[in-house]
Amino acid sequence: MPDQKRHHFVPEFYLLRFASQDERVLERRRDGVEFVTNIDNVAAESGFYDVILSDGDKSKEVEDRLNQTEGDVAEVLRGIDSTLVPPPPGSDERMALSEYLGLQMTRTREHRERTQFPLLVDAFLGGRDLTKELVSEFLEHIHLGFRPSDGEVQGAFDYTALALRDPDALTRERSMELMFETAGAVSPRLAARNWCIEHDRKGRLVTSDTPLVLWKAPSPRDAYMGVGVVDADEIRFPLDPTKQLVMTKRERSPSARVTPERSATCNQDMGFACHNFIVAHPNQQARVAQLDLPERRPVLRFSTGPLIREKADGSTIEEGELMHVWVPRR
Repeated sequence: MPDQKRHHFVPEFYLLRFASQDERVLERRRDGVEFVTNIDNVAAESGFYDVILSDGDKSKEVEDRLNQTEGDVAEVLRGIDSTLVPPPPGSDERMALSEYLGLQMTRTREHRERTQFPLLVDAFLGGRDLTKELVSEFLEHIHLGFRPSDGEVQGAFDYTALALRDPDALTRERSMELMFETAGAVSPRLAARNWCIEHDRKGRLVTSDTPLVLWKAPSPRDAYMGVGVVDADEIRFPLDPTKQLVMTKRERSPSARVTPERSATCNQDMGFACHNFIVAHPNQQARVAQLDLPERRPVLRFSTGPLIREKADGSTIEEGELMHVWVPRR
């Protein structure tokens, strides 16, 4: 990436694994637009990793660290291609892939928007004072697409007001630091799971602009809770159209074939979880067209309510209020 103006938040070497021989992929967006394009144009944004130094120059530290991680994992993926089994626990290869996956979770446009939600609200304000009425308007017309509850407005207002008190916490530099810090915390948890390479001989798997999918069996708690690395039943990462890495809590064989139904289910989960678009081999147009790709993506949700603590005798006591922030499954 040195000296490039356009930075990929999903690496080119990874996208190439889903591309045709002329390095083109199919992209289907949430807004219904679908086209075939070169991987140079996919998941890329001008200056996405730019950090301006005090002398006005651009730092290359972020790009250098990402390049190193991508170079290490490219060799690991070639090993998986030839063996169809994941790197063993404790190996350097497993740690390298875990670090890459942790970064892939945090380097995306989606993660950037979530960490900088207060700045999006501030831009919407356009110099106006922060009020709950304006936060409600932002949530309804920009962020959610529906009228928020009073608790959601209060939570988003409190979250934004608190963050805007410390401008340094919302800088581009801080967002880069958070990207690496969060990835560093996530990587060991990924490495500790049971790993299985699921392979589909027909090459039916797709990926997206957020290729790591955290999945948990549906529950009534989905109405107010998201899915994280700790509580996910499965964490899936498509390696190419013919195979995916699946990380689980339960023990599995290191390699397994998947049915057409399993591939279709995983592809649909990818569609629900993607940020803005699905990516697939150009010959998968009919299959991609069948995916349910809602116009609106999962976004940050907020709530404020009483904090209740249960005492030893079974009675409860209210201890003030709690602000809750999460991202729903859909």
